[in-house]
Amino acid sequence: MSEARITELEAQVRALKEQLEDFHRAFEHSDEAVWIYDVQKHSLRYVNARFERLFGLSSDLLRHDPLAFLKVVVAEDAPFLHAAFSRVMQGDPIDIEFRVSYPDSSVRWLRMRSATTFDLQGEPARIVNIVSDLTALKAAQQAANELAQTLEARIAERVRALQRSERRLQRIIDLVPHLIYVKDGEGRYLLINRSAAATLGLTPEEVIGRRDVELQPSPEMAARFRAEDLQVIREGVTISIREEQVQFHDGTVHTLQTIKQPLRLEDQDEPVVLGVGIDITELKQAEAALKAVDAELRRSHEELQAANVALQNAARMKDEFMATISHELRTPLSSILGLTEALQTEIHGALNAQQHRLLKLIQASARDLLLLINNLIDFSRIEAGDIFLQIETFDAVALSKLAVTRIAPEAENKRQTIQFAASCHQLMVEGDQLRYIQILLNLLSNAIKFTPEQGELGVLVENDAASATARITVWDHGIGIDEEGMAHLFRPFVQLDSSLRRRYPGVGLGLALTKRLVELLGGQIAVESTPGQGSRFTVILPLKA
Repeated sequence: MSEARITELEAQVRALKEQLEDFHRAFEHSDEAVWIYDVQKHSLRYVNARFERLFGLSSDLLRHDPLAFLKVVVAEDAPFLHAAFSRVMQGDPIDIEFRVSYPDSSVRWLRMRSATTFDLQGEPARIVNIVSDLTALKAAQQAANELAQTLEARIAERVRALQRSERRLQRIIDLVPHLIYVKDGEGRYLLINRSAAATLGLTPEEVIGRRDVELQPSPEMAARFRAEDLQVIREGVTISIREEQVQFHDGTVHTLQTIKQPLRLEDQDEPVVLGVGIDITELKQAEAALKAVDAELRRSHEELQAANVALQNAARMKDEFMATISHELRTPLSSILGLTEALQTEIHGALNAQQHRLLKLIQASARDLLLLINNLIDFSRIEAGDIFLQIETFDAVALSKLAVTRIAPEAENKRQTIQFAASCHQLMVEGDQLRYIQILLNLLSNAIKFTPEQGELGVLVENDAASATARITVWDHGIGIDEEGMAHLFRPFVQLDSSLRRRYPGVGLGLALTKRLVELLGGQIAVESTPGQGSRFTVILPLKA
């Protein structure tokens, strides 16, 4: 898969994540509690703040137990709710009502709708739970029942008392955000609250006495309402419509959850229809959007998996290439170094001063090239997780002195002075000796490169008893590093600016490799630097336990 395609897929994933964040923000302002449980990972993927307000529990409980909300469910409702949730864990959707109890002894009705999404193998993957507060609906139903009882009790009373009662009841149902109405056998509205009248673009006073055929924008919808009302009146049954599409006066189509039940009034030969409706349009849209996002994420995940396979193949090919290049480059370089050393011994004949100088240049260049190749190979092996350490106990003071001794000829070529100091005679550390030497040689070589001729640099070894660590500092009085350069210091293949690249050779790999080697030894590396004054690189390693 091409890099362009991979970039495109990554952009799609970022866009999907942003879209998912938008939905999460929408859920955070929703009146419904929403949480998503990962069946396969037994973990909580998402929960909004409404959960804590509806259940009176911390959402953290769900991260350890998907049934934690049962703690506040009324005892009589807990068994069948537990059984229903067990079906959801098997992939069956549920739609169930139950009660929860709060510390102040108050009780609220909740409705839980849970659905399971499946993975490509048809196994349950995630459970989406949406819980809404039915207390208002139950209150509305209770208010409707009270309304029915009041109508039946007051119908024989004087007109003035009835009107007073109707006004009081109208104020009550107008406070309910859901749709409440009463229609007689002819389909005329006897009562309607402001929420229901607003769906018709009218006031309650403008609706009373009129029929749906006069008010509804769609004749088909008016006929459907009339058929439902006649079923309630003639059969004396309660109709519970979980979802129905209703067009409002502004042309928008909403999804309602409606209950219609018969209501008998004393002055009516036949019952009237009492209806209560809840607008669940936004909830349905959120459910559909969530399913769409989940499907798109699954598709993108599959594409990313394919991309990962391609990247793994590329990494394998890179490793094979590095192994080949290691042999093909290091073998001739070793020969060049051996030949230059042999020529300098003059066993094949005497050499003049110019020839000695040229051989030293060849030898130095070959060593630099070999170091670069070794660094490239080591860095590649670290990135691939294919490097092994020989862990043993060693004296950091002694090895640090050895590193200074090895690098001394390179400093002498620039007439530089290398100082060495230690706070103790011996400091035992556990790690890989060869990698430790490599770390110090890289830091010292870097210090020599960026320190002017006749300059000073050095190594300081300290025992930090408080933190049980060894602190090895390589310092110099070189060019230093500015704040912007510090931000890119340990990035591979990056030099600080183009002018440095011209003045100081290298590909910008030494410090990146050094940092990774230090981390492999279980340590850290810190830097302090002032432009024009020099730098201090401190390697911090744990002492032997």
